[in-house]
Amino acid sequence: MMSIRRGLAVLVAIGVLGMLLAVGCGPKPPCPVPPSEVKDAQSKTAAVETSLTQTQAEKATLEKDLADKQAKLNSLKGKPSELEKKLDNLKKGSGR
Repeated sequence: MMSIRRGLAVLVAIGVLGMLLAVGCGPKPPCPVPPSEVKDAQSKTAAVETSLTQTQAEKATLEKDLADKQAKLNSLKGKPSELEKKLDNLKKGSGR
């Protein structure tokens, strides 16, 4: 008697598990965000990505300019007397 109940309980449990696997959790609930909001967010994202690309290009240009100016500054650091002569010549040419 006990083994029949145990066997029946095992069969019922296997049957329930089999039904759960066959049925699954059910269909997905609908998305609470309307499609218009999704498209609006996608267009804003595209605009920001474009702006980011342009800003990165501008950053690269500015970094190159900075490196060029720092190199020029470093080349002129050890030549103060030369620079003073150039400045004097410039002052003379401007009428000061």
